[in-house]
Amino acid sequence: MDKYIMKKALIQDIVFDEFNKVDYINIFNANENKYLRVYSEEMGSININTCRKHSLVDYVEIDDNKASFKRAIPIKRKMVLQGLKNEKIKSCMVTDTKEWGAFVSIMGISCILRNCDFSNDATAVKDIYKKGDTIEGIRFRKVSAKDRISLEMKEKYTNPHSLSERNLKKGNIVLGMIRNVKEDKNRCFVGISKGFDLLASIPNGEKVSEGQKVVCMITGVNLEGYGVRGRILNIL
Repeated sequence: MDKYIMKKALIQDIVFDEFNKVDYINIFNANENKYLRVYSEEMGSININTCRKHSLVDYVEIDDNKASFKRAIPIKRKMVLQGLKNEKIKSCMVTDTKEWGAFVSIMGISCILRNCDFSNDATAVKDIYKKGDTIEGIRFRKVSAKDRISLEMKEKYTNPHSLSERNLKKGNIVLGMIRNVKEDKNRCFVGISKGFDLLASIPNGEKVSEGQKVVCMITGVNLEGYGVRGRILNIL
């Protein structure tokens, strides 16, 4: 059972110290008609650039006069995980885009959406969405080794000009995205189109990761047998 109960309040004012760093924030819970103060050590990862006067924030009470944003984070994280696993939460907001995918936010909890979990082909999250956009149709994928919540699309995006089966010919150069890395076998699977993954060896001396775009040459096609094989020419 959680020690604290999460509540909501409005920021009344933000007070800075002589070094222009936030000293404390005064908040007001209108439902309880109660004023509290959050000191710098209890602010956690709150973004002062986006928090303004009258912004709504989540907090827990420490005592009658003090509150904490930081101690509300584990409670929110548990709520987000439960909501994702129960498929109650189906959208997120983009907070930053990267070459491998994007950082997204749900109730202020940071999650990741990798390109390979976003599209069926080489389409990256940043090709479709920008910071501040809402992505609909997401679902829980896993909690990573670094304890980060990882998401995926319920229905992955497919470029309308994506490769078709007739384009899968030996010698063709294709753009793809790494979906799965088998480091112990020195190979990886590259998504090149909906329903088609290309199996390729990892180039000597290179380290690859899920979500990276790569240029490949198709070296073999046997859709009734081993599928599509190829060689990575360039890592983008």
